Amino acid sequence: MNNIYMVFFDLGVNKGGITSAVLNRSRHFYKNGYLADIITFDYKFDYSKVIKELKDSGKMHVETKLFNMFLFFEERSLSNNNKKNGALYDYYDSLINETLCIEQDEKISRYFSKTTGEYLVYKKGNFQTGNYTLDIFENNQRREKVYYKKGILKRIKEYDFKNRLISERFFDEAGNPFLKRNINRETGKVGKIFLFADNKQFENSSQLCSYFLGELIKDDSKNIIICDGPGSFPKIIDAGFKYVKKYAVIHTNHINKRNKEESKETNILKNGDKLDGIVLLTESQKQDISRDYKLDNLFVNGNFIDIPEITNNNMEKNEKIVGMVSRLVENKGFDYLIKVAKIVTNIHPEVSFRVYGEGEYRPRIEELIRENNLEGNFKLMGYTSNPNKAIETFYCVASTSQIEGQGLSIIEAMLHQKPAVVFDVKYGPSDFIRNNKNSILVENKDVDKMAESIIHLIENKTAAKQMGVQAREDIIDKYSPNLIMEQWENILGL
Repeated sequence: MNNIYMVFFDLGVNKGGITSAVLNRSRHFYKNGYLADIITFDYKFDYSKVIKELKDSGKMHVETKLFNMFLFFEERSLSNNNKKNGALYDYYDSLINETLCIEQDEKISRYFSKTTGEYLVYKKGNFQTGNYTLDIFENNQRREKVYYKKGILKRIKEYDFKNRLISERFFDEAGNPFLKRNINRETGKVGKIFLFADNKQFENSSQLCSYFLGELIKDDSKNIIICDGPGSFPKIIDAGFKYVKKYAVIHTNHINKRNKEESKETNILKNGDKLDGIVLLTESQKQDISRDYKLDNLFVNGNFIDIPEITNNNMEKNEKIVGMVSRLVENKGFDYLIKVAKIVTNIHPEVSFRVYGEGEYRPRIEELIRENNLEGNFKLMGYTSNPNKAIETFYCVASTSQIEGQGLSIIEAMLHQKPAVVFDVKYGPSDFIRNNKNSILVENKDVDKMAESIIHLIENKTAAKQMGVQAREDIIDKYSPNLIMEQWENILGL
């Protein structure tokens, strides 16, 4: 039996993109009888809660396992010594019990020395639930921050006299330290790491991650690693596997919008000969990479998609919503979408543009909305955990993105029979859009043409509906889960 490990940095509840792609792949692999689990390197206070939420929501298969680096070494520490470290708890308890307490409210308290009045501890959280933090002060300067979860001391952060983080210590459930990592006080980057659980030290986080992979995965040809996070690639290579099969998936354009190579993706391509295969999402990207990097281990396979039932078609209603599901980041081209919305709503003031998603570019989008007096026609709807429900309300979708790996949000909309009007950028849209057949491709940055195309769909309901029906049929033909699974089996030699 093959064991497949999909590797990227972190797993979260409200994440799309790579996270959704990996969770979907694991789910479909398990449905087809393959063990496909997830490896992450990040630290989370309560990863078990994340896993439960993902599985309860159906986003994560019930049998999918998570192998997290910190959880792995915490469990190893407990197996070496599960005797409670009473001295650690006694020390911090004494700072609370032997001081004067002034409560601000039920969550915040401050503690002072009984003899000198010196400020010693700031407590935030709830003692009854056991979820709280303690800021430890010395000479009125914060020295440590201590984290408790359900009454268990999990982590301690240490600070210098300028309140800069200089180290972190991690503890198992018995209160025994299993890992310490130094932090560069100027850059915030992780430096030397001491792994108490194994009596080893490492110069940086990447070295520790490689060691973790080597400890977790047996070096056997039946084991397969799929690198989904480009930053994880060096860690996989440096793990020193001789027999484990290694693949990388490039989820995005390896060239950014300024036509410069993305460094992490480029590193994979420059070292592609160290892999058994590189999986790309589109044929056009494969052609460019094959030409530029002379690699002969390139494969093309799309992300798994779920085919929804058509329960609601907004074209039968009077409401005209041009929708978009996207992270609010600069490369999604929201400045162009605002210009498109301005043109469209000047002619059809009943049209509403609605964007579902969150991101760091939100303040700038809000500013553009105000500058163009579009407050009544352009709505930022925030993050949605149910994009299908949002898509059902759309009349059509628009995409002004400047970079695409595959264009999954466009594909999902087309599955709901929503015609899409999309800038023709590398690499995704042209692989599945047949212009004026199942959706509309517009020359990149041509806002006038995009606005004209949206207006055409609004004014021609029958044509728009026919285009939407064709869109669903074409996407199912190209990206059916059975076809994607068959291609994965061929790529991995399953």
